[in-house]
Amino acid sequence: MKTLLCSVSGFLALMSALACSPKEAHGPDLPKQPDRWVSSINLDSTTKVEHIGKTRDYVVTTATGAKQVSGLRTIAVGDTIDGIQIGAIRCSFFWRDASYGGQQYMLRGRWGCEAGRTRDEVERAVTDNGDKLFDYLHASPVREEALGPAA
Repeated sequence: MKTLLCSVSGFLALMSALACSPKEAHGPDLPKQPDRWVSSINLDSTTKVEHIGKTRDYVVTTATGAKQVSGLRTIAVGDTIDGIQIGAIRCSFFWRDASYGGQQYMLRGRWGCEAGRTRDEVERAVTDNGDKLFDYLHASPVREEALGPAA
């Protein structure tokens, strides 16, 4: 019985270690690419769009809201989406897969895009400590062929 308990606890420890370890990449890292400023992006069924809210300071803590935006087929400069007049869209290339807390946030070979009121707001939307200075939309993953013309 003691041997059985040790085997079970050893198996559970091994499974826990495997579940908590980072996932193996699906291939070598791809070459990095510079960010692209585009005038539109086409969304497919795998693309998740979130409205990321400005960080609010509540004396003892700060909070940033995020809510999913559904029913979109495109995001384009000139659109008003969830109260944000889109004036700029920046897309960043994901050269590797990455996940955190069981959620994959980078899909190798795809793009993630931020859409905001102005180019300046998009560039300064997230501070080094993670605070959000402006509301913006985040769309990911986006296929390269879905990126519109340069802005």
